[in-house]
Amino acid sequence: MTTFPGPPPNWLVQDTDGQTPLDPDEAQGLKLAFVTTLGDLNAAEGNNIASGMRWAESQVRGDVQVASEDFLSSLHAKLFGQVWDWAGSYRRTERNIGIDPLQIRVALHNLFQDVGAWTEFDTFPLDEQAARLHHRLTWIHPFPNGNGRTSRAMADLLLASRGATPFSWGAHTGLAAHEIRERYLQAVRAADGHEFAPLLRFVRS
Repeated sequence: MTTFPGPPPNWLVQDTDGQTPLDPDEAQGLKLAFVTTLGDLNAAEGNNIASGMRWAESQVRGDVQVASEDFLSSLHAKLFGQVWDWAGSYRRTERNIGIDPLQIRVALHNLFQDVGAWTEFDTFPLDEQAARLHHRLTWIHPFPNGNGRTSRAMADLLLASRGATPFSWGAHTGLAAHEIRERYLQAVRAADGHEFAPLLRFVRS
């Protein structure tokens, strides 16, 4: 495991819009000695996520229960476990977003109970179930980092487990990446205020 003399590099703990800065102890959980820049980190995580999603898709084909705490933790571990030694573990510290870490397990239990009820009673259309799952996971923010990517994967995997096409997440808009991200953040903030229409439009745009 890589350790840093004194505080970790700024690129590990930077606080940018919609992203969670790492606490110094968690930044010490970096496994890869060759990662010295944000570009290195993005590349390493990208490779890890690709292999993690192959695992996840095989699980869905095997009829695994996607909307569960066990699957969520396993998914995060598969997406980030080659890079971070805390992958798959819930955060233990406060963040700029997210609930009290002591409430994470209860909030996740309640969320997955809700997803089961939405399915049983046909409360929302499937797209809205997946979008609401994504939004609640983002709001809970259960992990030290990678919450947005994990919650988007969970939404897509829930859709796949029901035979539906995964979301496009703005890929068909023709916009630049930073513009897509801004639209995404605006839609998530609207959902924070219980207005889900912008998020439902965005996920299929």
